[in-house]
Amino acid sequence: MVFPVAKIVIMNRSIRHELKKGVSFYIEQKEDERTAAIYLLVTFASQRVRIYTHCRCDRYDWDTKTKRVSGGNGKDKINVKLNDYESLVMELFSEYEHYPTVEKLREDIQARIIMPEKPQSIYERFDEYIDVSVRKKSWTAGTTKRARVCKNHLCKFDPNITFQDLTDAKLLSFVEYQQGLSLVNTTIQKTMKILASFLNWATKEGYNKNDAYNKFELKLKGTSGKANKVIALSWDELMTVYHLNIPETKNYLKHVRDVFVFQCFTGLRYSDVFNLRRYNLKGDCIEIVTVKTDDRLTIPLNAYSRAILAKYHDVNFKDDKVLPVISNQKMNEYLKELGELAGFTQTETIVRYIGDKATTTVLPKSELLSTHVGRRTFVSIGSYLNIPYEIMASWTGHSSEAMMAKYRAIDTNRARQEMEKINMQ
Repeated sequence: MVFPVAKIVIMNRSIRHELKKGVSFYIEQKEDERTAAIYLLVTFASQRVRIYTHCRCDRYDWDTKTKRVSGGNGKDKINVKLNDYESLVMELFSEYEHYPTVEKLREDIQARIIMPEKPQSIYERFDEYIDVSVRKKSWTAGTTKRARVCKNHLCKFDPNITFQDLTDAKLLSFVEYQQGLSLVNTTIQKTMKILASFLNWATKEGYNKNDAYNKFELKLKGTSGKANKVIALSWDELMTVYHLNIPETKNYLKHVRDVFVFQCFTGLRYSDVFNLRRYNLKGDCIEIVTVKTDDRLTIPLNAYSRAILAKYHDVNFKDDKVLPVISNQKMNEYLKELGELAGFTQTETIVRYIGDKATTTVLPKSELLSTHVGRRTFVSIGSYLNIPYEIMASWTGHSSEAMMAKYRAIDTNRARQEMEKINMQ
């Protein structure tokens, strides 16, 4: 009996083995740079391929265990990008039938994954600069606001500007743009100073490679501080405010007056008198570390400053503060009202420049009062009383006589007395 031969059909199936590989990330930074470049590392078949991801991070934020960036403030975006890179490398290997050559893998990764990004956004870096400065330099609200204004002006001037675009000609165009907004030269100079500070930081962090800003020279008329008289109170004016009879209907001015006069007799900036606490009072002195410059100062009390402190000795202010200090903006507003009540009606001429064009404004002195006038008054009176510069500087924190000189005001009555010497000849 013949049995039929069974036909055995063997299906020819292509069995693809998974190609073994490793995907990781690491950072690399120069010694003088705080930020580090993040690299993709792919290992396979005893081969290694490393490629720059076009991502950077603070070297202290890099987690060597997870191979990712730790912390918040937008750092998750970097990790999302790194995760995408890893997934895409895995996908790429799943398409290979055999291990690729190093050149082939590098070419495919660069073509499909690590496409060169657009030039770094100067505005993202500006935001980072502001954020870092607020956290690490304890920027005040005023300084932060000025930095944001600078960034906003730059953005409106050119929304697509890059670091490389900031040539000498471009910086000059930015100055001219601000002049077109009718901004005075002193404001423009402050804006350009902030921009230069930002670019210094960006250069140090490795974001900026263009040093044209370091060679950019800006000379704007009226920015030397010599065109205008320093606004300060004379001794007689200070005594008028100190002894001023404030009506009950304007009781809110009493606190303003006391704080302002305290500044006039101590030289404290608004930020320092605002932060003054009881632990800063050491016997017959004030001991503080200034908010603006981190200077440690010891300022002796005098009869006037002591009298003001005594007035509030038994008052418990929030956070153990010493004086009833309101917001700077509101205090400046009330000081003008106080000056009007004190009869400071004599006019002062203020000269401002927009480009080469001078604009003159005549205002009563009361309209020019601000918290900073208190500090100027202290230096002015110290000069009038012939207190040595070294002593005054130890109280105010000025680092040079030239810096202090701009705050000095010539007492008009004393100037008249000196002129009389000529008449007596």
